[in-house]
Amino acid sequence: EIERIAHKLGSEAEEFSRVAAPAPDTGHQTVYVCMDGTGGPMVGAETEGRSGKGENGQAKTREAKLGCIFTQSGMDDDGNAERDEHSTTYVGAIETSDEFSHRLYEEGLKRGVSQAKRVCVIGDGAGWIWTIAQEQFQGAIEIVDLYHAREHYWNVANAFYSNRKGMLHRWTEKRREELDAGNVAKVIKAILRLVPKTDEQRETAKTEVGYFQKHRKRMRYDVFRRLGLFVGSGVLEAGCRAIIGQRLKQSGMHWTLAGANSIIALRCLLFNSRWEDFWGWRARAT
Repeated sequence: EIERIAHKLGSEAEEFSRVAAPAPDTGHQTVYVCMDGTGGPMVGAETEGRSGKGENGQAKTREAKLGCIFTQSGMDDDGNAERDEHSTTYVGAIETSDEFSHRLYEEGLKRGVSQAKRVCVIGDGAGWIWTIAQEQFQGAIEIVDLYHAREHYWNVANAFYSNRKGMLHRWTEKRREELDAGNVAKVIKAILRLVPKTDEQRETAKTEVGYFQKHRKRMRYDVFRRLGLFVGSGVLEAGCRAIIGQRLKQSGMHWTLAGANSIIALRCLLFNSRWEDFWGWRARAT
């Protein structure tokens, strides 16, 4: 019975989330749009025919896409970007990138993206993120999350220096300084100077050079900091853990698509502080 109620309320929460709301005046704010995906464990029928990391080569999860929008009006006392308190809202679902694109755009309109002084999109290197950014948030400043970017030179370091800890830490520290300064060209040159001795090293170096070359304009961290902007997506990472991870990824859980999306819709309402609004809307609708 609880499951049936959750499914019913989840579908109503989804409908409520689509209700248009007038855009607030955010002409003097910077609005951030962040996106990411995280795997959710599914029942076998929901992953049938999908390749993945299972023993039989079949996927065991489906990607739940989560987006968040928050605003920034100023800096803290130390001169760092400061998120406006209680300004974060989330949207999410297990769905195609096209469907999610419209979902996030609708939330952006409600949050005043079209009236904002600046719009910034922060994400990792996933292609669907930047496709959405260019289709739905044209003219936005695009920023690759700094901490995701660091993982990529660490991939190279681990491939080449896994048995030489001192060299590994010296090499990565130099890359950290270069990347923080927005000097992606030096990071690329440092990788190209390495001499691969195995196919794994050669492939890793090639892959990561391609990553940095593709996203170098999104890694101008020195410029972004001078503009007083965030360069990390910690707010979204926390949302993935709280909204998806803590509820859908507990031990032994396996979800249907409808069940997972119902819970995600309800969790987003709760974290968006729209829970009471939903019940008021529901009462009026009935």
